[in-house]
Amino acid sequence: MHIPERAIPIDSTVVVVGANGYIAAETCEKLLQAGYRVRGTVRNVDRHRTWMHALFDAKWPDQFELVQVADFEEEGAFEEAFKGAAGVIYRSMPVIFDADPTKVVDPLIRGVVNTLQAAARAGVQRFVLSSSSKAVHSTIYNEPYDIRVDTFNHQAVQQVRDGPVDASFARKLAVYSAGRTLAEQAFWGWVQSNNPPFVANCIVPDGQFGRVLDVNNLNTGPTSSTGQLIRALRGEWEGVGLDLAFITDVQDTARLLVAAVASRSIENERIFSYYVNRTWNDLRHQVREWFPARPELVTGEDQGRLGRDVSAASGPIARAEEILRTIGQAGFTGEDQIVRDFVNSVFP
Repeated sequence: MHIPERAIPIDSTVVVVGANGYIAAETCEKLLQAGYRVRGTVRNVDRHRTWMHALFDAKWPDQFELVQVADFEEEGAFEEAFKGAAGVIYRSMPVIFDADPTKVVDPLIRGVVNTLQAAARAGVQRFVLSSSSKAVHSTIYNEPYDIRVDTFNHQAVQQVRDGPVDASFARKLAVYSAGRTLAEQAFWGWVQSNNPPFVANCIVPDGQFGRVLDVNNLNTGPTSSTGQLIRALRGEWEGVGLDLAFITDVQDTARLLVAAVASRSIENERIFSYYVNRTWNDLRHQVREWFPARPELVTGEDQGRLGRDVSAASGPIARAEEILRTIGQAGFTGEDQIVRDFVNSVFP
């Protein structure tokens, strides 16, 4: 992976927080390809040591290590993990799906601020937050609107404050989205108020698909794009709780995260890893079209949901593609390749 005008030199250590996640594992690989040492944090090293080292050790011996950080909110939790590191990528905010905002929002904000404070104390040079599309907007079908780099999901925050308190999926999703929104705003607010010694950037991904490095360790939970696509292909719509908006190749998102931590030309930016709007039915149809000899891949009925996301993010998409071109890509990976890579790795 080519990095022009490096902000941190080759062989520096970059910490990836939550290294066992779908996007994070790809980010670890892209960092190694770019010539960096990777220190990944996980909540349980014993659980993830074998499969993660199997991914990287043969090609990059002694360049990858795992350290345990079980509680992101604990005082001093990241002191050892960040020691001697040049960069930090905070890829994985905890996924907490609950109707009570005090159980979701407060822990997310404390976790973000805790990592920022630890990075400042450690003398880190670059810090990248991986946010979420839910911090930007809630998917609203058939309603055109423009997404800008300064768009935040104020509607979700208002809905949580003013809406009914119940245990419904809609309530939990609103709380989840509000948590992502307020956590990212806390990130930018802390950076502005504290003038840290590091450059801060943020990557905002939406639906992530493409290859899976280790399918046996893939998270398929309720907010997982990949898990929902697996269920959508089976027609198990009760397990597909989120409407789809933009899709992106997971490797492109990893590339943007690495560029944001390593490239001198990216500074104090909010970068969107959004490629193209699609629906779950679109992806079902594409799998049928591109794998006609494998009818077992797509079963059940198409989703009865009418409409689609028609939001536009032309400005943010253009900036992300500009960055991808500077690191040797033609732009975002095409939709056909995304779907083929997903099927070939999950259903070989």
